[in-house]
Amino acid sequence: MTPEEEIKQLAIQRGAEKVGIASVAEINKYAPVGHRPDDILPGAKSVVVFVGRDALRGVWRSPNFQTHYHNREFGRVRGGVGMAVAKLIESKYGHYAVTDYPAGIGHYPPLSMKLCAELAGLGTRSMAGAVILNKELGLLNIGACTTTMPLAADGRMSEAVCPHPACVQLWAKKKTTPCLEACPECLSGELEDGQIKWLRYDRRICSTRAQSMGWVELQRTMLRVADEPDPAMRRNMLFGSFARNMVETIATGNVVGQCGECLRYCPVCIEARGLKVKEVVA
Repeated sequence: MTPEEEIKQLAIQRGAEKVGIASVAEINKYAPVGHRPDDILPGAKSVVVFVGRDALRGVWRSPNFQTHYHNREFGRVRGGVGMAVAKLIESKYGHYAVTDYPAGIGHYPPLSMKLCAELAGLGTRSMAGAVILNKELGLLNIGACTTTMPLAADGRMSEAVCPHPACVQLWAKKKTTPCLEACPECLSGELEDGQIKWLRYDRRICSTRAQSMGWVELQRTMLRVADEPDPAMRRNMLFGSFARNMVETIATGNVVGQCGECLRYCPVCIEARGLKVKEVVA
């Protein structure tokens, strides 16, 4: 078994659904200075990227929107996957590794997980510009381990996952796609000859609408509570369902996004969510 095969096997055993490897040299062609793997770990050569489904497939059938982020499973396990991979690399192969990254500044993360996943061959960009899509898994939840170990990179996918043929047909008729229709404030773009010509994702708008359960919102809530003169209202703000959901979300690590509505009717995601119910034999 090669080192690459052993690393990937371990990540799968610990809960990842797919694993790929990206070259730091390739990542650095696109990532700006200050947001590169070797800015985090000097001498970094490779990034092991592991992904899973964003949530259980059943959540998309629930009429309760809160069910979606309460059932995001991979966000709960990706830290353990990354730590296991990092420990294997350091203990067996004698190379440095890190898997937990510094907090971003504003809306700018220290390392683009989307770029790493693309260059590891795990998915491609979508018209819903905030996400990477995979044909089998749909929307990807992404984790990574950066290491000084030189590993064979998997490279990009040969074919783009997005747009789906159904979206190409819809664009020809109405000049839109399901994700653009769902959230025209955050998303915009254009298809040409069955390919994405350009796309834009306005995270500033999305963060206020769909990412309202993270650390920033907790800090804002604490400030509002401190400024609230009515003791009864302060109690309601601290013990209400919104504050509880926010704390639970932070505790489970699912703080990047809370919505997913742009992908509810995405044909790629719909196909990936399909589940053949097996008969239980008594």
